[in-house]
Amino acid sequence: MAALQGLDARETRKRQLLTESAINRQVLRLELSQIELRVERFKRSWWQAGWKFGAPVAGFLLARKFKMADGIFSKGSFALLALRKLWGFWQGRKR
Repeated sequence: MAALQGLDARETRKRQLLTESAINRQVLRLELSQIELRVERFKRSWWQAGWKFGAPVAGFLLARKFKMADGIFSKGSFALLALRKLWGFWQGRKR
């Protein structure tokens, strides 16, 4: 009878350990998924911040490159500005 009680106690303890192990695995999966989510958020925010600061720098560098090319774009933008002023003056004169 004592031997059966010892086996029952061991079986009970074994079930408890298996249950605890299963719970620990689920907790570890949850924590790992939370870490993965935080890493993805960090990547996304870093990428957005990179675009936020990188795009103006790229635009500046491209503008410098085009400025060195005989000033075609700078002359065109000056002509556009002058035409815009003349158009505004013309529209104002009509009223």
